[in-house]
Amino acid sequence: MRKQRKIVLLTGASGSGKDTLLKAAASHFKGDNQVYFLPRYITRLPDNNENNFFIDPPAFTFLRERDFFVSHWQAHGNSYGISNHHIEQVPPGGLAVISISRTAVADFENLNMAVTTILVSVRAEILRHRLKNRQREDRLEIAKRLARSDLPVNAEHLVPFDNSSSLDFSIPSFIALLEGIRADSQH
Repeated sequence: MRKQRKIVLLTGASGSGKDTLLKAAASHFKGDNQVYFLPRYITRLPDNNENNFFIDPPAFTFLRERDFFVSHWQAHGNSYGISNHHIEQVPPGGLAVISISRTAVADFENLNMAVTTILVSVRAEILRHRLKNRQREDRLEIAKRLARSDLPVNAEHLVPFDNSSSLDFSIPSFIALLEGIRADSQH
């Protein structure tokens, strides 16, 4: 039986700590030739926690119109996309980890791969504090993000992950979750 690629989709409210978890997990799995952390193409400059490609809006539109992206979406005034090329680089049996919008899950579930969606959440007061501290949004934008934080995620295989604890607890728990998904021969 041929080994199937596995995809882990990381989704959740902006400020829930997805990029921090990804950065720590990428460091943990560094040198592992079976775990890949796929970058996104974004029409805004990345911050210190992100490993993404900045692309200006006209270039993004050019690539989108030529089916460069397996998935693309709009969020908070920016365009985001995951390239087909990066998905194709994951070898059979490999695990691709990708941070995406809740609205893009179906794009990946339509691929011939095992997909697990991890919904990262935090308590509302923690989310408010994180959004304020990162100083990327003004008060109105923070209020909009908080209002969207409880939107449902439609996924065939959804795993909740509460990231309200300290990083000393959350990071090892997240890495253990990824290890479990990688080892799971059922999915």
